[in-house]
Amino acid sequence: MTRGTALLLAAALPATALAEVDGVAAEAEVLAGDSREYKPLLTFRPGAMRVAAPLSAKMRSEGVQAFTTDAAGTEYAPDAAFDTQLRVGALFDTEQTLSPIFFHAEYEHDLLTGQVTGGATDDFGAVDPALGGDTDTQLRKAYGRLTVGPFVTLSGGFQTSHWGLGLLANDGDHGWTPGSAYFGDPRGGDRVLRSTISTGPWTRGRVVLTFGYDVVQGDDVILGDDEATQFIAAAVVNHGKPRTIGMYAAFRDQEAPDGQKTEVAAIDLYGKWTGRIRGKVKYTTELEWAVVTGTTELAPTPEESEHDVLQMAVAARLGFDFGGLGTVLDFVYASGDRNFDDGAQNNFKADPNYEMGLLLYRYVLATTSARSAVTAADPDLVGVPSEDLDRYPFRGSVTNTVAFFPRAWWRPVAGLEVYGGPLVAFTNVSYADPRESRFQGGRPTNPFGGEPGAYLGTEFDLGVRYRVIAFGTELTLGLEGGVLQPGDALADADDETIGPVTGGRALLSYRL
Repeated sequence: MTRGTALLLAAALPATALAEVDGVAAEAEVLAGDSREYKPLLTFRPGAMRVAAPLSAKMRSEGVQAFTTDAAGTEYAPDAAFDTQLRVGALFDTEQTLSPIFFHAEYEHDLLTGQVTGGATDDFGAVDPALGGDTDTQLRKAYGRLTVGPFVTLSGGFQTSHWGLGLLANDGDHGWTPGSAYFGDPRGGDRVLRSTISTGPWTRGRVVLTFGYDVVQGDDVILGDDEATQFIAAAVVNHGKPRTIGMYAAFRDQEAPDGQKTEVAAIDLYGKWTGRIRGKVKYTTELEWAVVTGTTELAPTPEESEHDVLQMAVAARLGFDFGGLGTVLDFVYASGDRNFDDGAQNNFKADPNYEMGLLLYRYVLATTSARSAVTAADPDLVGVPSEDLDRYPFRGSVTNTVAFFPRAWWRPVAGLEVYGGPLVAFTNVSYADPRESRFQGGRPTNPFGGEPGAYLGTEFDLGVRYRVIAFGTELTLGLEGGVLQPGDALADADDETIGPVTGGRALLSYRL
């Protein structure tokens, strides 16, 4: 098989959270437009300590119109899908009781998560590249953390990982929030068995240093019975503040069941700056830059048994809140790879929970790449199916792209938000299909048999969410829909695109 079976081998390396070194999420947040504060209903205060038992349920029903995925006219025509998540948790924190010694313990478990019904067919490799797999149960957190002043913090156990905007490490728990205009409903997330030692914050710059070791339990890079471990290190300046910057590094060893190894290093820089203009207009800027380098024995070719890995991505977000209305601009660059026969793997795949829009990446590119993994094993092309074909599908990842996603949001009444905007996307390099490119003598050819242009398309998304706190619980209802007009990167040999693609979903979330 060609180089086209490659994937980003370190796209979701679990990382230390920037705002909170061990990845603990805040348990309470202010509901925009509502003076009340959400916190778990089952919260108790024995003395000055805190005990809580958060519970939540999320449900989603979605569908997309049928569209063509390859040169033979194979359609992706899934049934309407229903996805659910039932989560339980527990938390214990001594807070100031034993100061300057602090202890925190947390448990979080998805008793049920995944797709209950609907989705793709066997034409796409018996996987649904956009919607996820069958229902499952996942242990997300079971860890403890001991802090002695600024001197040392020791942490160990099962944890989730998130860093920055979530390009590489994403805990699957950063979805829509008021004022975000975000089209996302994450599931899963990066999970590790982690031990760390941290020190700080030190000096007026609030510097925190962290070192640790992970046994990876699950992320979008690990498939099947893969095993992965990694050493991590992080430095954060102005830790825990709204204006902060940090650097994370991970050195990962991953081994497939057949003994093929991947040895890569990931460097990820992230910064955030928030403030006000003339005391009224709130603004937030975020920037993340990630690079992955190393070697891999996955997806070997007859000429190259080992490949060099060099992949890069940049994500930026700029938001303004004028009070009751606002704007958000997302930008992302992710490197691509159109040469399947050289000794390099350059295709960056962002974590699937880093979402841009509803249709282009999550459905169209996910399904065409899933179909490519099937057609690449065509006996007319090769006598024996190539290795690692199951690693080629994008599975909803933002990859090989330069994209802009400006959006606006409006809050006509407390708790109700309407949001939307156009996603304009281009390729970084030609979007090439392994089988079609081979039939054209190696010339980059897209899955539809056409010579790919640089324009992926424009997608118009619109959503509405209503969020309310009642009786100490939080209910969020949502509707989102979109239409994608594909560009010349997805045109066939006659310069015809697959036509407009439409889809939408209904969402419900309840926390208590």
